[in-house]
Order: sequence, then C-alpha cells, then structure tokens
Amino acid sequence: MFPGGHCFAAAVTAPRRSNRVPVKPMQTEQVGTTVSGRGPHSIPSTSTLIAFESAAHHGNFSRAAMDLCTSQSAISRHLARLETELGARLFKRSRTGVRLTEAGMRFRDAVAVGLGALRAGAADAATLSGEARPEVAIACADETSHLFLMPHYQAIREALGEHVRVRIQVHSPSMGHFPPRPLADVVLAWDAGISTPGDRVVVAREALRPFCSPSYAVEHAEALSGPVSGWGGQTFLAFAGPGEGAASWKRWFAASGRPTKRPRYEEFDVYTYALEAAVAGRGLVLGWRHLIGRYVESGVLVTLGGGFVETARCFTAALTPEGRQRPLARACLGYFHGIM
Repeated sequence: MFPGGHCFAAAVTAPRRSNRVPVKPMQTEQVGTTVSGRGPHSIPSTSTLIAFESAAHHGNFSRAAMDLCTSQSAISRHLARLETELGARLFKRSRTGVRLTEAGMRFRDAVAVGLGALRAGAADAATLSGEARPEVAIACADETSHLFLMPHYQAIREALGEHVRVRIQVHSPSMGHFPPRPLADVVLAWDAGISTPGDRVVVAREALRPFCSPSYAVEHAEALSGPVSGWGGQTFLAFAGPGEGAASWKRWFAASGRPTKRPRYEEFDVYTYALEAAVAGRGLVLGWRHLIGRYVESGVLVTLGGGFVETARCFTAALTPEGRQRPLARACLGYFHGIM
C-alpha cells in the first residue's frame, strides 16, 4: 500500500499530508493479522503501520479511515491491537480526536523511517524495471520537512509537472549538521553555504515570536499580557537537539527583554515535540514565521508578545553541485524564490 507518485527516498520520510495521492483502499475485514511473526523481533504488519501513520497525522480516526478508504472501526482495531502488542499507550483520546503520547511521537518517527525505506525500495524497484521517471531530490531537516516543505509539496509537483517524482531526504537532528555533500539536488537550510549566490535563493528571513495553546493563554493571561520581565513563572519549551536552525529563547530574550526571575525550561530533542507540548498546554514555544502558520490557522496555538523578532539569519534553498547540472533542479529552486 504505497501512495502513488510520492517517493520518499531517505532513511527518514516527511509526515504525510492530506494533499497526497490516496493509498490503495484497505480491506476492512483484513485486520486479524497485525504482527509478522512472533517472539522478540516480531513487528506490526504494514497495514497496521499505515493506519497508525495516518491516524497520527490527522489526529482523528475517522479522517484516517477516510484517507485509507476503510472504516473507523477497522482503524480502531488496528491501533488497539498495536498498543497491546507494543505494551505502550500511543494516543491520548478525547471527544475532539486523538493526540500522540510521548511514546506515540517516538514510534511515529520510527514508523516514518520504516515506511520511508519501503517506499524508497518500491521506487528503486520500479526504476530498475525500466519505468524510471524524472525526479528532483530535496534535502532538509525534519522540522523543515514537516512544517514547511510538505504544505508546499503539491504546489511543487504542479510547478515541476505531475510526471516528476519529488524525493525528500530528511535529515534527523540526531545526525548533527548536514553532510557536506548531501545526495540531493536542492538543500533547504539556514544560511546554506554549499552554493554560490547565483545558485542560492533566500526563502525567508528569520523571524521568531512565542506561542502557546489558547487554554494556557487564558490560564496565565495576567502575566502574559504584561512585559516579558514578568514571565518568570512560565515554562519555556526549548529545543535542545543539535540540529541546525534551532529556535533560540536566548536570541528572542536579547531583543524582547528577559524575565526577572530565572526562566524555567523544558527541553526536547526534536523541535516538533516542543510544538506538540505547547499544543498540549505545557508552556510557551518559539515559532518561526515561515513554519508556524498551520498551527495558528487551525487555532491550536495563539501568538504572544509584541510581534516577530527578526534576526540576520536567512532560510535558504541552494543547489548542490549535482543539482546545478539539472534543469529540473533549477526549476525547483525557482519555485522557492519569492515563495514567502
């Protein structure tokens, strides 16, 4: 069950969006087999992993069922059995939908690795069979893939042509900085220095401001409506990973003022985890103007402070040495020019 036309070619693949080509229908009756083999190395079936991936993306079992052309009860059975097999609670259920637990978020990333490898293998098999299609490979950090690239994914395909395969190579923050020669045509990164000015465009200039959930804003309205010096009792959600481009409270405090009391931080290894913690009402999170849009538009996060604080850093799209030789890569670079 692989979405047609969407090839994710790296070890980690970006979260799926609703504008992708639907997967083949899941058979409602075929929910009995959820684990391939038994014992210490048993793994869930592909259909179960796809059901989990879709539910994690949509935050709603009904939407996942519509996405996969099956019933909500089939999705529920898949996921209930998955939680039993793993011995872990993956979702927090509520009247409005579901939200991933900490274990669920970690398993989501592991599933992305596995399904990404399967999708890449399917694409490679098709290529070896003589059915190769023109393609463009884009490398980026995982938060960029999830928060920026995927919302533009369909528009990129339309700009390049529906016949072009867009491969996304996601760079995990645990891997540190980008390798000096990523196997891609275009790299999205902060101040990417791998290309000459003619082969690089500025996508957005860095602009940061704090956000929190509506409920957190109401609960702490008195302090948050005042100057930053009075925010000392708040919880500041921080990205502690080694990935490039981390949203820094230090930079924001330097421009907006510091709390009188020493800030209390809760650190996360992955930036999207910090965002999900903010959505859950656990504290304040910094958001980039070019990445935070869908969280604000959906109403799960609200803005704080006096506005965005701009820095000298730039978020760029750059051609790799391989990409400079390919017209499709230059067309892709052209798409990113002036996008914001």
